[in-house]
Amino acid sequence: MICTALEHLLFEDVMANVHSVTGREAILRAARGLTDFAACCGQSEAAHDIGYFLSKPGALPRMPRLLLIGSEDLDSEAPRTEALLGAVLIFEQRVAGVGLGAFATNDRSGRGSLIARAPDRARVAGLAAEWLMHRGAHLVLMSFRGGEPGETEGGLVGLLSGLRGRNDVRWTWREREIPGYLPLCPTLEATLAGMGTRTRRNLRYYRRRAELDLGATFIADAKISRTEFLRFNRECMYAVPRRVANWRYESLAELDEPILMGMKDGTGRWLSLLGGRRYLDRSEILWQMNREGPKASSVGTAMRAYFVEHEIAHGSRRLYAEGGTGHSMSYSFVRERVTDLVVKRDTLASKAMQLLACRYIPPDNELSRTLQSPALRWKSC
Repeated sequence: MICTALEHLLFEDVMANVHSVTGREAILRAARGLTDFAACCGQSEAAHDIGYFLSKPGALPRMPRLLLIGSEDLDSEAPRTEALLGAVLIFEQRVAGVGLGAFATNDRSGRGSLIARAPDRARVAGLAAEWLMHRGAHLVLMSFRGGEPGETEGGLVGLLSGLRGRNDVRWTWREREIPGYLPLCPTLEATLAGMGTRTRRNLRYYRRRAELDLGATFIADAKISRTEFLRFNRECMYAVPRRVANWRYESLAELDEPILMGMKDGTGRWLSLLGGRRYLDRSEILWQMNREGPKASSVGTAMRAYFVEHEIAHGSRRLYAEGGTGHSMSYSFVRERVTDLVVKRDTLASKAMQLLACRYIPPDNELSRTLQSPALRWKSC
């Protein structure tokens, strides 16, 4: 069996077999060869819609890099599954086109950043970080799905042994729980029954009020021009910058099975738009825009009620919210574990990056949050 064969890879021999793929188009070509490997590792979702995440705007411009780690020299466009140990998608922060040597994964949920068998993920993260540090990185953050309890800690023992003796390198890690996904039952009523009383009541109530008070109608396949989309963004609560709104509109074409749903009032005005995607038996909310006004929050809840009902009817069995959600329905999500690994060099550049990250990157960003955590204990290699 291919998966069994992976157990026999010798980690100390793979550092010479890290193949780096840089840039969007090259990564897209390489990603097509990862489908079988991702399925073997129980991470089929990680091989879907990579183009969307490659183009996602960040606090700074970023250059994506895919690290393929294996037991032999790898063909980036057709890596042999039995030779692969892991794959890591990471981004280097850039200013004026110059790389800063600061690398971070782009998925706080850890679902799409690192592909490897569960017992191997911590060691793959360590190998990737070690490879980057040997090539001049100042700061590396990786968020990934760990294995079973105890496996992550065990995999970190002896981590970064290739940097042993480097007194300027420190590393740390933490595990956190996140609301992973909402289980979708075969019917809306059965799904709502698994939610808290208040959430269940609000989803029903605000949908009914939107229909009665605003003449709301749900549109499962929304059609909207770019000009109208950008204008609606300006009229929304929490409007995003124009470049981000443009990206939202354009990026739907990157998805294998995109979702664009909406809700209009009785006069034909847009009240809400929701962008998402489907893959496997799952549906995911990528973003939502709600018209600003006294009923904005209730409009958003009504839109989610329509969305949940529609995706159940479509056959989805899990609902994700990319980047998390502040909606109360998240209290009904299945909890999942994520590991954050941070490696840094004690250099002026590294210290400056940490200061800038803490000061200018939003506090809900995992890089900023991790670097500011008082609970972290830094270790020497």
